[in-house]
Amino acid sequence: METKEEEWLRFIDTLSHELKTPLTSIIAAAGLLEEELQTAADESHRKLIQTIIRNSASLESRLAELMDIVKTGSGKLQLQLEPVDMKSLILGTCMQISPLLHNKEQQLTTDLADSLPIIRGDGQRLEQVLLNLMNNAVKFTPEGGKITVRMRQQEEGILVQIQDDGIGIAKDQQNMLFKPYSRLNADRQRHPGLGLGLALSKQVVELHGGKIWVESEHGKGSTFSFYLPRRPATHGTPQ
Repeated sequence: METKEEEWLRFIDTLSHELKTPLTSIIAAAGLLEEELQTAADESHRKLIQTIIRNSASLESRLAELMDIVKTGSGKLQLQLEPVDMKSLILGTCMQISPLLHNKEQQLTTDLADSLPIIRGDGQRLEQVLLNLMNNAVKFTPEGGKITVRMRQQEEGILVQIQDDGIGIAKDQQNMLFKPYSRLNADRQRHPGLGLGLALSKQVVELHGGKIWVESEHGKGSTFSFYLPRRPATHGTPQ
């Protein structure tokens, strides 16, 4: 007999899969229509189709987050372990968010040690963690602000830090950050989303045998840090 939590997780999983199929078709059709409108439509029509594509992609991302939360809640989220060069992964992620930085005229600085160990982990999941943290830094840092990404070898693993000079987080609200669906009032009012990114990041880091935390003060920016051992002890599915 399923518990209420198991029933809820199964419902979310089923709903996510049911929505994903038509959404994928919408995104593909919108992409084809955008190509046709490049030369045949006026600027207002192009902006409309770009809005459809952007919001469809956002919805697709939310569904992926929901499905991941279901997997973590049911214990089905597993790692596909392989050698991961975290330095290359960080530099690649910085390239991905460069358009966001450009739009807000923000400065990104990387401070990466010259020699770092190759770790054993799930590259796609770790990229997901980096994207979540860097996107949050961009989101909550004002125009013209600065973001710094650091990485150092520490004990038997590596330490990654994403520091911003944004709005910061009050001490009494920090314990909410890594819980699913928990969002700060200011965040909820200004930025859409389900509040799953940090919860998923925590799950992924902990599956690697690591830990994640935040240091912040309201109005003085934030530093999100996570530590990863070179080899997870028992988590994941080795390849």
